[in-house]
Amino acid sequence: MVVSDKIRKRVSPQRRWAILSGSKETNSSVPRQAIDFGWRLRGRTIRLLRDSSLTLLPVRQRAPAALLLQYCADGNSLMSCLQCGACTVNCHLAETDGALFPRRQMTLLQLGEVDKLLADPNVWLCFNCQDCTSRCPANAGPGRIMAAIRRLAVEHYSVPRWWSRLASQRRGFLTMLLAAIALLLAAIAVGGSFSPQMTPVHYASMLPHFTLNLLFGALAGVVMIIAAINAATAWKAFAGEALGKASLGRLVHSFASASRQIAAHKQFSECQQFPLSRWAHMSVFYGFMTLLALAGAAATLIAVGAPYPLPVFHPFKIAGNLAAAGIIGGTLYFCVQRQRASRDRDASSWFDWAPLVQLLLVSTTGLLAEGFRYANVGVLAYPTYFLHLAFVFVLLAGAANSKLAHVFYRTVALTAEQYRITSEAPVADLEPRRVAA
Repeated sequence: MVVSDKIRKRVSPQRRWAILSGSKETNSSVPRQAIDFGWRLRGRTIRLLRDSSLTLLPVRQRAPAALLLQYCADGNSLMSCLQCGACTVNCHLAETDGALFPRRQMTLLQLGEVDKLLADPNVWLCFNCQDCTSRCPANAGPGRIMAAIRRLAVEHYSVPRWWSRLASQRRGFLTMLLAAIALLLAAIAVGGSFSPQMTPVHYASMLPHFTLNLLFGALAGVVMIIAAINAATAWKAFAGEALGKASLGRLVHSFASASRQIAAHKQFSECQQFPLSRWAHMSVFYGFMTLLALAGAAATLIAVGAPYPLPVFHPFKIAGNLAAAGIIGGTLYFCVQRQRASRDRDASSWFDWAPLVQLLLVSTTGLLAEGFRYANVGVLAYPTYFLHLAFVFVLLAGAANSKLAHVFYRTVALTAEQYRITSEAPVADLEPRRVAA
């Protein structure tokens, strides 16, 4: 890995021998000067005297910081870490479950062990509650660094990697949005109409259901294949064996245990910095899953010739509206929290903002398109519906290669951790136990 090669650079053998042997090169009569080795404490430079009893390698510390600058706004905060362990002590998940984050990950990154870091499932067992960051005495921002490591991991496991880089950038979002608009316009030109009926509003007159289901069905299939490949690659790194060689019984038991933990969202309740995170995340998670299920059900109804669109008080419509409202409420909560963090010099990258913005756009335009259709305002209904489809396309296209992919990787990490536990005891002897998430 190119990054690892850069991080593992050393001082030349001749220079190291000169330092260790105390040769004249380092023991001149000139008074020794304090040197900046890249160490920081609360943002202040710490200068140290050169010591012939050990070899200080500033390159090893600066290279990881330079790497982090690509994935978070303040990568240099890594060099402020004193390895005091306050982050792990103040992490309630690490306290209750015996996990080793985030201090272990900070150490691996400082040592330049990027390959080991990417293969560490504990990276995904952190819920980014920022309790560790708020109590860090050196202001090293371990929560921010853990988030940056997860972004690096998403890019590392993504196929193709360039798609992950594109989905993680603001200009990438605009590029994908323009591509989605172009595809939808082409679909309308081929199988739809640019002059749909205005009264009553009927979206199928602009883009027929068959064409729409074919386009989004193909996209969903590609995304699922990519997600499966990425998850299998991550499993091999986390569990140390290929997915095909795993014991089926233990794998099913571990996946079921991980699914229960994800469904309950209990780990979010440990967050002291943002106590409402559990309910906000549940609103977004279950809202999103509900909309996916309803979209699949609607496509099936259309395929079998059932009447569509559905009436306003149909159970599917009610469930969809409630799910969209839950997503809007949850995303707004997280947007406010991130905005407050930005004012406290803890700015989030577009990688963190992208899923919130996209989910908010999808849900809002979906509700507006439905309202305009029932109000029979065609001049607003069709443009809003078109934008809704474009935002849905962008959201799905980046689902396996953006921050949304944490759904897959966290599930794989939890399953791998539970799989490791079950390998140490017979399945029949195991009791339900909680693993840090």
